[in-house]
Amino acid sequence: ASWADAPFTLIPTPGRGENLNKLDDAVFIAREMANAHNGMLRALNSIYQQCIFVKEPKDVKDLLLYATFWCDWIHEHHEGEETLFFPRVEEITGEEGLMEVNVAQHHTFMGGLEELQKYAKETKAEEYDGMKLRGIIDSFGGNLTKHLAEEIETLLGLKIHDGPALKKAFMGFDEEMRKGDKVNKTCSFEVGVLIFSRAYCFQLSLARLTG
Repeated sequence: ASWADAPFTLIPTPGRGENLNKLDDAVFIAREMANAHNGMLRALNSIYQQCIFVKEPKDVKDLLLYATFWCDWIHEHHEGEETLFFPRVEEITGEEGLMEVNVAQHHTFMGGLEELQKYAKETKAEEYDGMKLRGIIDSFGGNLTKHLAEEIETLLGLKIHDGPALKKAFMGFDEEMRKGDKVNKTCSFEVGVLIFSRAYCFQLSLARLTG
């Protein structure tokens, strides 16, 4: 259903339709990052769409756990960027502060993200209010979407710099991110995959119910 990718707009994929083996290194980096960012947006859209429909306590618990995983994912991703990837980008390009705008944008949605995380972790099923959860997402979703899209433009602008070195730095960052959840030590990547898979099934079920 077309509404499944709303209300937060997905990012056009850099290099779409081009030979992946011949992509400029900056385009490759931007493409990989856009894929990650679109995953985040799709997950947020699914939470937003589902939150006002879940009623059964077991479904509420699943949705809140799903939202918790999503918050942890966003925290980990941006902490990884700030500590592992962005400093290397500035070192390789020789441009101190090159990624400063992107880092500053992290703070524009952090308050709302932490509010969502607190609500997801502390709310009991019988106290759950889907409209309240949706309102929390509304408070920061626009800033998050703006940041995720504009960061891709920053990465595309790296074409004038040392592409192979930047790609190597990105691959190192990506490898670290794939090692597992560093924010929430109580859950594994595999468990996260199961949660997101269940959410996809949730989305399909909701599509059937609402037409």
